[in-house]
Amino acid sequence: MNDHQIVMKTEREVRKMDKILEKLKRIELQEFTNYLQSPWRIFWANFMAGTARGLGFLLGAAFILAIIGFVTTKVLSHIPFVGDFSQAVNLWIQDALKEAKR
Repeated sequence: MNDHQIVMKTEREVRKMDKILEKLKRIELQEFTNYLQSPWRIFWANFMAGTARGLGFLLGAAFILAIIGFVTTKVLSHIPFVGDFSQAVNLWIQDALKEAKR
């Protein structure tokens, strides 16, 4: 390799490094490293994310179960044994709600 080729190669590498530095600035590497250096910040972020996931799961499951219960009650209420059972469960739930309000 002659000197001109070495200079050209070095200039290409410098341009590549400049591009890498610009990309690192855009992704806010400093903010991310500050985040990683604070255990409480990591704990709090993970706690909040877990709480949101748990709440989403709970609400989603309740919604799906309510829909399944409603459809099942409407569809199976015409079958004698199942209809009587679902009516008894419904009355039990209503009584429990009345007791809870007192």
